[in-house]
Amino acid sequence: ICCDLDAFLDADEAFRAGGVTGTLATELTFGLPAPNSIGAVEIALGDGRTVRVRGKADRVDRRADGTLVVIDYKTGSERSYKVLTHDEPVTAGTHLQLPVYAYAARAAFGVPDTKAEAYYWFVGRGKNLRIGYEVDESVDEVFATTLRGIVDGIEAGVFPAVPAEPAPTPFIACHFCDPDGMGTTDRWREWQRKFGAPELEGFRALSAALVDPLTEAVADAR
Repeated sequence: ICCDLDAFLDADEAFRAGGVTGTLATELTFGLPAPNSIGAVEIALGDGRTVRVRGKADRVDRRADGTLVVIDYKTGSERSYKVLTHDEPVTAGTHLQLPVYAYAARAAFGVPDTKAEAYYWFVGRGKNLRIGYEVDESVDEVFATTLRGIVDGIEAGVFPAVPAEPAPTPFIACHFCDPDGMGTTDRWREWQRKFGAPELEGFRALSAALVDPLTEAVADAR
């Protein structure tokens, strides 16, 4: 633990030396009944609907140029986050925290167009790796489109399980897809059967990374 703490302090010192002038908040609370909580983050979906989000952001800093920097600490593996980039900021709706935290930081310490960055900071075994991006207009557009697709699905009652393709694995990646720990074969067959359903059109549109499992199976057979 002491080694992890020393490594974090060194990494934090180097991070601050890169232009951070101070920490504005820790545990920035929004939309929750807590002391010093600000209002919920309101996200316009672009079609007249608004989603209100609440939560806590671990840390908010400010750079010398006024840029707000939001940090969300993680103690687990960074493996599933490595695909996050400015061009792929929410990975089909599976990582929505960073834009929301940036909006909360702007609400607390800036205005809607204040420049903001947001990062996951992987401490401990993550070796203080930071993964994130600037939350700008292009990210806003992707985020709103993705959230609109998710809300459409919720309102329509669409909650598909997307299991991993059956394969030997030492752990259970998704307990909903593999509740008995015996593998995802049954759920995978169901996913193959349901993938092309018209009710899932919006869900499929969330990400070009979703591959038709039947097409994938044929390609594997070749």
